[in-house]
Order: sequence, then C-alpha cells, then structure tokens
Amino acid sequence: MATIDRTTPDGTDTIDLTTRVRRRLLPALHRVKEPFGGYAICRQHPEEYVGIVKRGLDAVRSILEDLAFEPEPIASLKVHDDGRRSAGSWVRRESPLAPWQLHVTLFRTGEGTVEVFAHREYSWLRHPYKHYTQAGWDGRGGVERMRAILSTHGVPFRIE
Repeated sequence: MATIDRTTPDGTDTIDLTTRVRRRLLPALHRVKEPFGGYAICRQHPEEYVGIVKRGLDAVRSILEDLAFEPEPIASLKVHDDGRRSAGSWVRRESPLAPWQLHVTLFRTGEGTVEVFAHREYSWLRHPYKHYTQAGWDGRGGVERMRAILSTHGVPFRIE
C-alpha cells in the first residue's frame, strides 16, 4: 500500500494512493450495490466527531501509524455534511482477529488541520456480516476512545 508523503505546490498535504483509488472506484461500486440495498459510500455521522488535530494530513497519518492504527482500504467512502470526501480511513485492533475495531476517518479542513471522526464496530475480518450491517456500531464509544488515545499520547486537538 503506497502512501504519498509530499505536498502539492500550494503546500497542502496530498491524499494517499489508497484513498485516491477508493475515491475513484467506490462511487461506481455504490451505484451497483445501492439498488440491492447495499452501499459503498455513506454520510459521515456527526455523532462520530472527535475533534480537529492541529497538524497536516501527512503528520496525522504518521501519528496514527505510531499509535498502532493501519490504513483501512475496505471501508466505505465517507462524505461530510458539507460535501467533503474522506481523506483516509484507519483502524486499530487489539490483534488481527480481534472481534472489535476502532475505525477513524479523516477529513482535510483546508486550513492545514485535520478533522477526525471515530466509531467502534465489529471487525470486518472477524465478523464481516455484522460489520457490513453496522450491528453493534458505537459512535459515542469510538469518540471517547479516540479522544483518550490522543490525549494520552499528547496529540493536541480542539473540539468545535
């Protein structure tokens, strides 16, 4: 999985390759799945709001890697209420076959900061059907856990 860690000519962080591929492929997949009740794109639920990290996208990706998160290419593409598409999807599991995962979604703000959302859910590796149907989905628990992780590791964020 390639990550592009450079900035564009205007100094903003670039989107990683996995996210660019997901942005390109998932809308078409969504159009195929939607008539059958499926999805590949969904609205970012406001209940999942963690806060804004005062660092650029590349720095936030690096922080997540240091905190044992992994990029998540399987996640649906999230769309913010203001129309922005997610700039990355990450998960943290206690082990590869853990029943639960903490799922984090990133959105660039355009101000050199990153808006973070999180929820706790069944891992798609262990419970694919429960994961896809959002059984056990826990926005509040995910937000609390992610805020605690950021605070414990000294990652500054603000809640707006």
